[in-house]
Amino acid sequence: GRSYVRVQLAATAHGISMQPLQQALQEYPEQRVPYTEIHNLLNAPSPKYTVQMWARLGYGPQIEPAPRRGIEAHIT
Repeated sequence: GRSYVRVQLAATAHGISMQPLQQALQEYPEQRVPYTEIHNLLNAPSPKYTVQMWARLGYGPQIEPAPRRGIEAHIT
């Protein structure tokens, strides 16, 4: 968790976008091909190794932060 956040923040600081791709790591029949391809690409055969996180990197449009409500909206 913390390592992923550090990598994502570093990528953002360099103008690179990161998006986690969890579905490819799920162990169900429809995902068998991408699951196997990822493990083969990393030379980490299953079940000896487990790939915990997979993400794609790239350049995308600049996105502004999501608007947040002020503290007054939470205090009654």
